[in-house]
Amino acid sequence: MKRSVTVLLATAMLLSVASCTATNTKVTEETSAVTETTTTATEATTTPETSETEEISLVTSGYLEGLKIEDNNCFLTTNSKYEDLADYVYKTALSTKFQGSIILATDDEILFYGGPNDKTIEGKPVDPFTTYNIASCSKTLTACCVFKLIEEGKMSLDDPLVKYFPKYKAAKDVTISDMLHMVSGIPDYQNEPDKFWPDLNGREELEPMLIKVVQDTYSDEEFLEMLYDAPLMFEPKSKWSYSNTNYHLLAMIVEQVSGMSFCDYLKENIFDKCGMEHASSMKTGDETSVPYKFDALYNAGYVNSDGYSIGPRQERGDGGIHCGMADLLAFDRALVAGNIVSEGSLAEMKNWTDNYGCALQRFTETGYGHTGSIYCYITFNGAFETEEYGRVYLILSTAGAEDMTQQKAFSAITTLFMNKFK
Repeated sequence: MKRSVTVLLATAMLLSVASCTATNTKVTEETSAVTETTTTATEATTTPETSETEEISLVTSGYLEGLKIEDNNCFLTTNSKYEDLADYVYKTALSTKFQGSIILATDDEILFYGGPNDKTIEGKPVDPFTTYNIASCSKTLTACCVFKLIEEGKMSLDDPLVKYFPKYKAAKDVTISDMLHMVSGIPDYQNEPDKFWPDLNGREELEPMLIKVVQDTYSDEEFLEMLYDAPLMFEPKSKWSYSNTNYHLLAMIVEQVSGMSFCDYLKENIFDKCGMEHASSMKTGDETSVPYKFDALYNAGYVNSDGYSIGPRQERGDGGIHCGMADLLAFDRALVAGNIVSEGSLAEMKNWTDNYGCALQRFTETGYGHTGSIYCYITFNGAFETEEYGRVYLILSTAGAEDMTQQKAFSAITTLFMNKFK
């Protein structure tokens, strides 16, 4: 099938550009209509209601035990301190017809879980352990891998990139810190391929390279040869620009320094320590969520016939983690508790440049986390320090990124929440 480079370039913007949109965009007030509708829960659904037996089975499995069962595969806290907040998220999810998985929690308890209108690959209601591709939310875990090695004295924030890739002469002044903070000037191989391969002329030369990247038909050596020819877009530290290439290279550096594959290092030092039992990295089609409405992505060659990513290796470090919302919550709690990296490392991760730290975005004055978008998936992972409720986590993902209804629902839920905790 002949694929237009125009389609490929346009679709490439879906890879992770949404993961930096919230970074530099002020929270808008354009959701008043949605706010009104959330005063009462709607009964609109797009799938048959979950059976009471299935719901009770999920609750008694332990994770949601003690929560009140509501309609449409939703569960609410009975703790009066948080009931209004949980009800707020619940009604927003239903009124916007959200289809996916969503968790609201504190450091100590689950306030709300919802899996409205969605099913797993087995045709069962989604639950907190149903796995989604979290895309650029993976970057936060990559940054933690780097900081762990720094804390062990095996590398430094001030290390020059050429220490690990000596042939990349154009990047002689780029440091590990620059890459973590997205101020390196290295072009984005995913979202700006024309800048990553400036010597390729037109559709005939650029299109085959894009296909190789998307479908993983290139080696690390080939990728690096491409990189070595790529000029910097600006002098390091002179400006901020989101680039997936930074975190792809950081994952490769983790492999050099640790002597382990990035997947193995991630599992041993992050997944296992946080109890992320359903998480994986750089695998194809092991998600248990079900993508839908992906014809354009399939026709462009980005996903297989089931809607899953074809080339997981291309997402190493800058994406590629599949996990449930419960897994992400376990990671978030461990991160802020100091169980993954030190207090000093976490402070550096929150050292903002244009509202971006080291794989953490500043959503509001007290809210931070990351967003991710790739192919069929959109994910939001946020922690908010609030006066009224303490630290609150909002984590959600949908496998219907091509569905405008889901795009609007996702935006409404996250924007309303950020407006609430400015």
